[in-house]
Amino acid sequence: MKVAIVGAGMAGLTAAHILDSHGIDVTVFEKSKGTGGRMSSRSFAGGWIDHGTPYFSAETVGFQSFLKKFADKKIIEPWAARVNGPLALDEIVHYISVPRTSALTRALLADIKFHPSTHISMIEKTDSMWRIYNDGRTDLGLWDLVILAIPSPQAVQLLVDQKDLRAKVEGVEMEPCWICALQLPGPVQHIQDVTVFTDNDIRRVTCNSAKKDRANQHVYIVQASAAWSEKHLEEPPAAIGNQLKQKFLNTFNLNFECDVLFSHRWRYGFTTTPLAQPYLWDEQQRLGVCGDWCLGRRVEDAWKSGSELGKTILSSLKKGGPSCMSTL
Repeated sequence: MKVAIVGAGMAGLTAAHILDSHGIDVTVFEKSKGTGGRMSSRSFAGGWIDHGTPYFSAETVGFQSFLKKFADKKIIEPWAARVNGPLALDEIVHYISVPRTSALTRALLADIKFHPSTHISMIEKTDSMWRIYNDGRTDLGLWDLVILAIPSPQAVQLLVDQKDLRAKVEGVEMEPCWICALQLPGPVQHIQDVTVFTDNDIRRVTCNSAKKDRANQHVYIVQASAAWSEKHLEEPPAAIGNQLKQKFLNTFNLNFECDVLFSHRWRYGFTTTPLAQPYLWDEQQRLGVCGDWCLGRRVEDAWKSGSELGKTILSSLKKGGPSCMSTL
Protein backbone atom coordinates (compact mmCIF):
# COMPACT_ATOMS: atom_id res chain seq x y z
CA MET A 1 0.00 0.00 0.00
CA LYS A 2 1.64 3.21 -1.23
CA VAL A 3 0.28 6.53 0.01
CA ALA A 4 1.16 9.97 -1.38
CA ILE A 5 0.50 12.97 0.85
CA VAL A 6 0.60 16.42 -0.72
CA GLY A 7 1.53 19.00 1.90
CA ALA A 8 3.95 18.85 4.84
CA GLY A 9 2.06 21.01 7.29
CA MET A 10 0.56 19.90 10.59
CA ALA A 11 -2.46 18.15 9.07
CA GLY A 12 -0.56 16.23 6.41
CA LEU A 13 2.24 15.12 8.71
CA THR A 14 -0.17 14.08 11.45
CA ALA A 15 -1.90 11.79 8.96
CA ALA A 16 1.48 10.62 7.65
CA HIS A 17 2.70 9.84 11.17
CA ILE A 18 -0.40 7.74 11.94
CA LEU A 19 -0.22 5.76 8.71
CA ASP A 20 3.55 5.26 8.89
CA SER A 21 3.32 3.98 12.46
CA HIS A 22 1.02 1.23 11.19
CA GLY A 23 3.41 0.05 8.50
CA ILE A 24 1.97 1.98 5.56
CA ASP A 25 4.45 3.09 2.88
CA VAL A 26 4.04 6.88 2.99
CA THR A 27 5.70 9.57 0.86
CA VAL A 28 5.17 13.29 1.52
CA PHE A 29 5.47 15.93 -1.22
CA GLU A 30 5.90 19.60 -0.33
CA LYS A 31 6.34 22.61 -2.60
CA SER A 32 8.44 24.48 -0.02
CA LYS A 33 11.97 23.67 1.08
CA GLY A 34 10.97 22.17 4.41
CA THR A 35 8.15 21.09 6.67
CA GLY A 36 5.67 23.22 8.55
CA GLY A 37 3.40 24.91 6.04
CA ARG A 38 2.07 27.85 8.03
CA MET A 39 4.19 26.60 10.95
CA SER A 40 7.34 27.39 8.98
CA SER A 41 10.54 28.97 10.25
CA ARG A 42 13.38 30.63 8.39
CA SER A 43 17.09 30.35 9.08
CA PHE A 44 18.61 33.81 9.35
CA ALA A 45 22.10 34.89 10.43
CA GLY A 46 22.65 31.84 12.58
CA GLY A 47 19.24 31.80 14.22
CA TRP A 48 15.63 30.83 13.55
CA ILE A 49 12.84 33.27 12.82
CA ASP A 50 9.26 31.98 12.91
CA HIS A 51 7.50 33.67 10.03
CA GLY A 52 4.47 31.39 10.27
CA THR A 53 2.50 30.56 13.40
CA PRO A 54 4.52 32.09 16.26
CA TYR A 55 2.99 29.83 18.94
CA PHE A 56 -0.10 27.68 19.44
CA SER A 57 -2.70 26.59 21.97
CA ALA A 58 -3.99 23.21 23.12
CA GLU A 59 -7.61 23.38 24.24
CA THR A 60 -8.69 19.73 24.18
CA VAL A 61 -7.53 16.74 26.20
CA GLY A 62 -6.85 14.84 22.97
CA PHE A 63 -4.41 17.42 21.62
CA GLN A 64 -2.78 17.88 25.02
CA SER A 65 -2.23 14.12 25.22
CA PHE A 66 -0.76 14.07 21.71
CA LEU A 67 1.66 16.86 22.60
CA LYS A 68 2.91 15.23 25.80
CA LYS A 69 5.53 13.03 24.13
CA PHE A 70 6.93 16.07 22.30
CA ALA A 71 6.96 18.04 25.55
CA ASP A 72 8.82 15.18 27.23
CA LYS A 73 11.47 15.44 24.49
CA LYS A 74 11.63 19.25 24.87
CA ILE A 75 10.47 19.71 21.27
CA ILE A 76 7.66 21.89 22.58
CA GLU A 77 7.56 23.95 25.76
CA PRO A 78 5.07 26.24 27.50
CA TRP A 79 5.55 29.93 26.80
CA ALA A 80 4.57 32.38 29.51
CA ALA A 81 4.43 35.31 27.12
CA ARG A 82 3.68 38.85 28.22
CA VAL A 83 0.50 39.72 26.32
CA ASN A 84 -1.22 43.00 25.54
CA GLY A 85 -4.58 43.19 23.77
CA PRO A 86 -7.68 41.02 23.33
CA LEU A 87 -6.64 37.65 21.90
CA ALA A 88 -8.88 35.75 19.51
CA LEU A 89 -9.23 32.00 20.03
CA ASP A 90 -6.47 31.25 17.53
CA GLU A 91 -4.15 33.78 19.22
CA ILE A 92 -4.13 32.26 22.71
CA VAL A 93 -0.60 31.45 23.86
CA HIS A 94 0.15 28.01 25.32
CA TYR A 95 3.17 26.46 23.58
CA ILE A 96 6.13 27.11 21.33
CA SER A 97 8.29 24.63 19.46
CA VAL A 98 12.03 24.66 20.18
CA PRO A 99 14.26 25.87 18.63
CA ARG A 100 11.78 26.86 15.90
CA THR A 101 8.08 26.50 15.19
CA SER A 102 8.70 23.92 12.47
CA ALA A 103 10.45 21.60 14.97
CA LEU A 104 7.14 19.90 15.77
CA THR A 105 6.40 19.01 12.15
CA ARG A 106 9.99 17.88 11.61
CA ALA A 107 9.57 15.51 14.55
CA LEU A 108 6.36 14.16 13.02
CA LEU A 109 8.10 13.60 9.69
CA ALA A 110 10.93 11.62 11.32
CA ASP A 111 12.11 9.05 8.74
CA ILE A 112 9.09 9.22 6.44
CA LYS A 113 10.08 9.66 2.79
CA PHE A 114 10.01 13.36 1.95
CA HIS A 115 10.28 15.28 -1.33
CA PRO A 116 10.61 19.04 -0.65
CA SER A 117 10.57 21.70 -3.37
CA THR A 118 8.10 19.54 -5.30
CA HIS A 119 4.94 21.28 -6.47
CA ILE A 120 2.21 18.79 -7.33
CA SER A 121 0.20 20.20 -10.22
CA MET A 122 -2.07 17.29 -11.16
CA ILE A 123 -3.49 14.05 -9.79
CA GLU A 124 -5.04 11.55 -12.17
CA LYS A 125 -6.98 8.35 -11.49
CA THR A 126 -5.77 5.44 -13.63
CA ASP A 127 -7.87 2.31 -13.12
CA SER A 128 -7.48 1.54 -9.40
CA MET A 129 -4.36 3.69 -8.91
CA TRP A 130 -3.47 7.36 -8.72
CA ARG A 131 -0.81 8.99 -10.86
CA ILE A 132 0.61 12.32 -9.71
CA TYR A 133 2.64 14.93 -11.58
CA ASN A 134 4.81 17.87 -10.56
CA ASP A 135 4.56 21.31 -12.14
CA GLY A 136 6.94 20.22 -14.88
CA ARG A 137 4.43 17.48 -15.70
CA THR A 138 6.93 14.84 -14.62
CA ASP A 139 5.20 11.58 -13.74
CA LEU A 140 5.93 10.83 -10.07
CA GLY A 141 4.57 7.31 -10.17
CA LEU A 142 1.54 5.28 -9.19
CA TRP A 143 -0.07 5.42 -5.77
CA ASP A 144 -2.81 3.42 -4.09
CA LEU A 145 -4.08 6.36 -2.07
CA VAL A 146 -3.68 10.15 -2.11
CA ILE A 147 -4.19 12.71 0.65
CA LEU A 148 -4.34 16.44 -0.12
CA ALA A 149 -3.24 18.41 2.94
CA ILE A 150 -2.92 21.88 1.44
CA PRO A 151 -4.92 25.15 1.63
CA SER A 152 -8.43 24.81 0.24
CA PRO A 153 -7.90 26.92 -2.93
CA GLN A 154 -4.90 24.75 -3.84
CA ALA A 155 -6.89 21.58 -3.17
CA VAL A 156 -9.63 22.85 -5.51
CA GLN A 157 -7.07 23.14 -8.31
CA LEU A 158 -6.17 19.45 -7.95
CA LEU A 159 -9.74 18.17 -7.59
CA VAL A 160 -10.50 18.71 -11.27
CA ASP A 161 -12.33 15.42 -11.84
CA GLN A 162 -13.71 14.95 -8.32
CA LYS A 163 -16.79 17.14 -8.61
CA ASP A 164 -18.42 16.23 -5.30
CA LEU A 165 -15.29 16.82 -3.24
CA ARG A 166 -14.44 19.92 -5.21
CA ALA A 167 -17.88 21.46 -4.61
CA LYS A 168 -17.49 21.05 -0.86
CA VAL A 169 -13.98 22.49 -0.76
CA GLU A 170 -15.01 25.47 -2.90
CA GLY A 171 -17.28 26.62 -0.07
CA VAL A 172 -14.29 27.25 2.20
CA GLU A 173 -12.99 30.81 2.39
CA MET A 174 -9.52 31.93 3.45
CA GLU A 175 -7.87 35.33 3.88
CA PRO A 176 -4.30 36.50 3.22
CA CYS A 177 -1.67 37.70 5.62
CA TRP A 178 1.50 39.70 5.06
CA ILE A 179 4.23 39.57 7.72
CA CYS A 180 7.61 41.21 8.04
CA ALA A 181 10.52 40.51 10.36
CA LEU A 182 12.15 43.55 11.94
CA GLN A 183 15.37 43.75 13.94
CA LEU A 184 15.58 46.62 16.41
CA PRO A 185 18.89 48.17 17.55
CA GLY A 186 18.16 47.25 21.17
CA PRO A 187 15.47 46.20 23.65
CA VAL A 188 12.22 48.16 24.01
CA GLN A 189 10.66 47.61 27.41
CA HIS A 190 7.14 48.82 26.64
CA ILE A 191 6.56 46.31 23.80
CA GLN A 192 5.15 43.06 25.17
CA ASP A 193 5.99 39.59 23.84
CA VAL A 194 2.63 39.49 22.05
CA THR A 195 0.58 42.57 21.19
CA VAL A 196 -2.78 42.36 19.40
CA PHE A 197 -4.65 45.26 17.82
CA THR A 198 -8.30 45.46 16.77
CA ASP A 199 -8.32 48.82 14.97
CA ASN A 200 -4.95 48.96 13.27
CA ASP A 201 -3.42 47.93 9.94
CA ILE A 202 -1.26 45.75 12.18
CA ARG A 203 -3.07 42.78 13.69
CA ARG A 204 -0.32 41.28 15.86
CA VAL A 205 3.28 41.87 16.85
CA THR A 206 5.28 38.98 18.32
CA CYS A 207 8.75 39.19 19.81
CA ASN A 208 10.55 36.28 18.16
CA SER A 209 13.59 36.82 20.38
CA ALA A 210 11.53 36.31 23.55
CA LYS A 211 11.10 32.64 22.70
CA LYS A 212 13.58 30.01 23.86
CA ASP A 213 16.66 29.28 21.71
CA ARG A 214 16.05 32.06 19.18
CA ALA A 215 19.56 33.40 18.63
CA ASN A 216 18.70 36.62 16.77
CA GLN A 217 18.32 39.52 19.19
CA HIS A 218 15.50 42.10 19.23
CA VAL A 219 13.56 40.53 16.34
CA TYR A 220 9.83 41.24 16.02
CA ILE A 221 7.33 39.71 13.63
CA VAL A 222 4.76 42.23 12.42
CA GLN A 223 1.56 40.64 11.12
CA ALA A 224 -0.66 42.88 8.99
CA SER A 225 -4.43 42.80 9.27
CA ALA A 226 -6.37 40.74 6.75
CA ALA A 227 -7.92 43.86 5.21
CA TRP A 228 -4.55 45.56 4.75
CA SER A 229 -2.99 42.36 3.43
CA GLU A 230 -5.76 41.96 0.87
CA LYS A 231 -5.40 45.57 -0.26
CA HIS A 232 -1.62 45.19 -0.75
CA LEU A 233 -1.65 41.54 -1.80
CA GLU A 234 0.34 41.87 -5.03
CA GLU A 235 2.89 44.45 -3.91
CA PRO A 236 6.58 43.42 -3.81
CA PRO A 237 7.94 42.17 -0.46
CA ALA A 238 10.43 45.03 -0.15
CA ALA A 239 7.66 47.62 -0.36
CA ILE A 240 5.55 45.69 2.15
CA GLY A 241 8.44 45.51 4.59
CA ASN A 242 9.06 49.25 4.47
CA GLN A 243 5.38 50.05 4.98
CA LEU A 244 4.96 47.67 7.91
CA LYS A 245 8.18 48.92 9.48
CA GLN A 246 6.87 52.48 9.46
CA LYS A 247 3.50 51.40 10.86
CA PHE A 248 5.31 49.50 13.63
CA LEU A 249 7.48 52.50 14.55
CA ASN A 250 4.49 54.84 14.54
CA THR A 251 2.28 52.48 16.53
CA PHE A 252 4.82 52.13 19.34
CA ASN A 253 6.06 55.76 19.14
CA LEU A 254 9.62 54.77 18.34
CA ASN A 255 12.00 57.36 16.91
CA PHE A 256 14.89 55.15 15.82
CA GLU A 257 15.58 53.16 12.67
CA CYS A 258 15.37 49.38 12.46
CA ASP A 259 16.17 46.78 9.82
CA VAL A 260 13.67 44.90 7.70
CA LEU A 261 15.04 41.35 7.61
CA PHE A 262 12.43 39.97 5.21
CA SER A 263 8.74 39.99 4.33
CA HIS A 264 6.54 37.01 3.54
CA ARG A 265 3.08 36.72 2.03
CA TRP A 266 0.73 34.01 3.19
CA ARG A 267 -1.79 34.12 0.38
CA TYR A 268 -3.97 31.64 2.26
CA GLY A 269 -3.14 32.62 5.81
CA PHE A 270 -6.29 32.10 7.84
CA THR A 271 -9.67 30.41 7.47
CA THR A 272 -12.75 32.63 7.55
CA THR A 273 -15.38 30.08 6.47
CA PRO A 274 -14.41 26.50 7.39
CA LEU A 275 -15.68 23.28 5.88
CA ALA A 276 -17.36 22.49 9.22
CA GLN A 277 -16.34 18.82 9.18
CA PRO A 278 -12.94 17.33 10.10
CA TYR A 279 -11.96 15.97 6.67
CA LEU A 280 -13.20 14.61 3.34
CA TRP A 281 -12.72 10.96 2.40
CA ASP A 282 -13.80 9.14 -0.76
CA GLU A 283 -13.36 5.50 0.17
CA GLN A 284 -14.08 4.20 -3.32
CA GLN A 285 -11.46 6.41 -4.95
CA ARG A 286 -9.10 6.31 -1.96
CA LEU A 287 -8.76 10.08 -1.91
CA GLY A 288 -8.67 12.18 1.26
CA VAL A 289 -8.55 15.90 1.96
CA CYS A 290 -7.59 17.52 5.27
CA GLY A 291 -6.34 20.80 6.72
CA ASP A 292 -6.96 23.30 9.49
CA TRP A 293 -9.52 24.93 7.21
CA CYS A 294 -11.80 21.93 7.62
CA LEU A 295 -12.50 23.03 11.20
CA GLY A 296 -11.04 26.49 11.75
CA ARG A 297 -7.69 28.26 11.76
CA ARG A 298 -5.66 26.84 14.64
CA VAL A 299 -2.80 24.36 14.81
CA GLU A 300 -5.11 22.18 16.89
CA ASP A 301 -7.66 22.20 14.06
CA ALA A 302 -5.00 20.99 11.63
CA TRP A 303 -3.98 18.22 14.02
CA LYS A 304 -7.57 17.08 14.54
CA SER A 305 -8.25 17.06 10.80
CA GLY A 306 -5.15 15.03 9.95
CA SER A 307 -5.59 12.73 12.92
CA GLU A 308 -9.20 11.86 12.20
CA LEU A 309 -8.53 11.34 8.49
CA GLY A 310 -5.57 9.10 9.28
CA LYS A 311 -7.63 6.96 11.64
CA THR A 312 -10.50 6.75 9.15
CA ILE A 313 -8.14 5.58 6.42
CA LEU A 314 -6.69 2.90 8.71
CA SER A 315 -10.20 1.64 9.43
CA SER A 316 -11.06 1.69 5.73
CA LEU A 317 -7.93 -0.24 4.79
CA LYS A 318 -8.52 -2.83 7.49
CA LYS A 319 -11.91 -3.54 5.94
CA GLY A 320 -10.13 -4.18 2.64
CA GLY A 321 -8.36 -7.20 4.11
CA PRO A 322 -4.77 -8.45 3.89
CA SER A 323 -4.32 -7.29 0.31
CA CYS A 324 -4.62 -3.71 1.54
CA MET A 325 -2.73 -3.95 4.81
CA SER A 326 -0.67 -7.05 5.35
CA THR A 327 0.94 -5.46 8.39
CA LEU A 328 -2.26 -4.95 10.39
